Amino acid sequence: MNLSTRNIVLIAGAVVVGLVIGLMYPIVGLLLMFPVLGYVVFVLLKNKGGAEADEATTSAAKQFIAAEGKGAIYVMRDAFIAGQQGMNITIDDAMTAQFRTGRFVKADVEPGEHSVLAQMASQTKGTAKTYTLSVAAGECVLLDAKIAMGALQGSVEFEEQRDAGLARAKLGKLKLVEWSTPEA
Repeated sequence: MNLSTRNIVLIAGAVVVGLVIGLMYPIVGLLLMFPVLGYVVFVLLKNKGGAEADEATTSAAKQFIAAEGKGAIYVMRDAFIAGQQGMNITIDDAMTAQFRTGRFVKADVEPGEHSVLAQMASQTKGTAKTYTLSVAAGECVLLDAKIAMGALQGSVEFEEQRDAGLARAKLGKLKLVEWSTPEA
C-alpha cells in the first residue's frame, strides 16, 4: 500500500468510523478486534525462521574472515522495530534465509558485484529492498538491515560496514542462521 492522499484519507475515515461505532456499540467494537488479532496471528505464522548454526560454526563466522579466494557478505538484524517478524534475505537469487532480530547470515561469494534482496515476510514485493555491492577476494562486508517505519508500513534499509573491528563488535551477541535448502 502506498501513502497516497486517498489512502491516508480512507484510513483516517476508517479509524473515525471505527471509534464512533466502538463507542456507540461496544460489542461491535469488540467484534472488530478479531480481524486485527487475526492479522497479527497471520504475520507471526509467516515466520519460518532458519535453523541456527552450531556454536563452532557461529564462532568461526563471527571472526569476520572470508574463505580463501572468496569474499563474504554478512546480513544482520539487531533492532527492536518489527523484531519478531521474519525477514527474508536472498543473495544473488541463489541463497535464501529468513530470520528475526538478534541473528545474522554469512555468505561466501565469488569476488565481484552481488545483490542482496530483503523483504519482510508479511509484506508485499513492493516493499522489498535490493542492495547492490562489490566484494573483493578476502574482503568482508556487513549489512545491518533496519526497518524504517512509515505511517502504515516499514521499509528495509541497509547500513554497510567494512571495518572488521566494528563488524565483530556488532556480530558478537548475534546467532548465526543457516541458509535454507531449496525444496525439491
